[in-house]
Amino acid sequence: MKKPAGDLPKKEEIVIQGIPASPGIVIGPGFVYLESFWEPEPVVVPRNKIAGQVKRFRQSVRHVHASLTETYQKTRQQLGEELAEILEMQIAFLEDQIFLKEVEDLIEKKRYEAAYAAFAVFRKKKEYFLKLSNEYFRDRAFDIQSLKEMIVKNLLGKDKPAAVSIGKPSIVIADNLTPTDTVQFYHQQVLGLATNTGGKTSHTAIVARSLSVPAVVGLNNITEKARTGDIVILDGTRGSAIVHPSPETIADYREQHRIFCIFEEELLKESTLPVQTRDGKRIYVHANIEFEEEIPQVLQVGADGVGLFRTEGFFLSCRDFPSEEEQTRLYQRVAEKMYPRKVVIRTLDIGGDKMLPGVGDKEDNPFLGWRAIRFWLDHKIGFLSQIKAILRANVKGNVQILLPMVSGLGEINQVKELLREAIEILNQEGKAYRDSIDLGIMIEIPSVVMLADVLAREVDFFSIGTNDLVQYTLAVDRGNTRVARLYSHFHPAILRMVKLTLDAGRQADIPVAMCGEMAGDPLALPLLLAMGFDNLSASHSVIPEMKRIIRRLSVAECEAFYRQIKRLTVTQQIVDAVHGFFRERFPELYERK
Repeated sequence: MKKPAGDLPKKEEIVIQGIPASPGIVIGPGFVYLESFWEPEPVVVPRNKIAGQVKRFRQSVRHVHASLTETYQKTRQQLGEELAEILEMQIAFLEDQIFLKEVEDLIEKKRYEAAYAAFAVFRKKKEYFLKLSNEYFRDRAFDIQSLKEMIVKNLLGKDKPAAVSIGKPSIVIADNLTPTDTVQFYHQQVLGLATNTGGKTSHTAIVARSLSVPAVVGLNNITEKARTGDIVILDGTRGSAIVHPSPETIADYREQHRIFCIFEEELLKESTLPVQTRDGKRIYVHANIEFEEEIPQVLQVGADGVGLFRTEGFFLSCRDFPSEEEQTRLYQRVAEKMYPRKVVIRTLDIGGDKMLPGVGDKEDNPFLGWRAIRFWLDHKIGFLSQIKAILRANVKGNVQILLPMVSGLGEINQVKELLREAIEILNQEGKAYRDSIDLGIMIEIPSVVMLADVLAREVDFFSIGTNDLVQYTLAVDRGNTRVARLYSHFHPAILRMVKLTLDAGRQADIPVAMCGEMAGDPLALPLLLAMGFDNLSASHSVIPEMKRIIRRLSVAECEAFYRQIKRLTVTQQIVDAVHGFFRERFPELYERK
């Protein structure tokens, strides 16, 4: 006998925790987007068929390349250059002859069919990228996975349909979304994005933030828990998804959404104004950016400038090393949009575990390897092009150069020589530039902390990068879950090194900024203000909250708290103390953590 509708069992509420990728709360039906993928068999072909398999692979690459290029062009026309650039990384892989030759070599040496050879090489590359320590480069593994699926499906004659319709306003749920998928869904009525995989710098996250669409990534198994049509709550601020939420949970999140919107509006209104402490000390809050598309948000939150412009994102989005002209145009646009605010451009921070496609070999210990300034000084032609581009972008005088991974004075002297050479070449070429520019270094290796008093006399400013400074000082790999608990910028040794660097800069009368994660950590702000920092740089998304905290603190009370902290010698004691200080003074902000 059929049960009355009222007696049907309720579906159990399922809460899944992931990684917050784009803030906001949305409630609506889910649309589960699953693609089937066929793993090819390792079929061996006769020797007289090898050339034909290589030809098939090349044809498939050309087909996928043409498809991606068409999508790139449409995106650029409809959504702008900035969003289109995220597709260029995949196109760049398809133009990397060293990468593609690995597939052809496997076909020729092992006599595999093209489909399996492509599958094997792309899988190996994906696994390599997933092991990298830098989150941005780990997320590029999903670009490679996307390419693998497109090429293998094409070779097997199982290309996916050109378009998918979500039908009505929905939260798109997927294992992973390619840049093409994400842009395609944007043209429809997408409420939010939820994926099993990805990180804060994956293309799903980048596009979602750019388009102000709430998103949560790294949910692991949401595609197994949700079905199309299921009601889902997506909390892009806290990084959670709730499938089959109860009426009480829905009501609670609707109220949270209302409060979130009001709170964000209040923070944003306050954020547009300059910030000073309660006892009148002016604090300059700058933004860290990786892409030009972030500038509207930087300006919206009232940032005092760009304290860190990471250029590696641009290099990775190009199909080859970007030319001097391409770099100049980008840096000039950023400098012009931010003028008269300053823009600190960090030279290419790549190498070791963060390789451009086809450049360099895998290293046994990439953390201590061929990276950043070390890599660039071995590629002086490329380094000269970047220096010339930065000089040309500084025509109005609001651009500065920042060098990463400096370990001693020798590297600084080599860069100064390259600067002189770049100026001489620009004079010969008759190109417009400004002949004076501030040169600074990242403080992220313990050796430069110990030499800070010496180096402060040789450069124009310091910028403390706490992410690597913590990693190198404490010998902790953040990507290793077994020891990640030991990674903390509240370790007493880190606090001492930060203060030592700041004091050395003051003694030499040069500015000292902080641009690492510690600068954007609300819990750390009282300590940084007490030490004497007046120049901090963080993600634009946290700037409104930073400004509110600074306005409600006085340097005097922060110094009193810091005196207590200096007496503590165990990291956990310091962590407990800063939590207590913050909870007592900012209960409404602490609740959001």
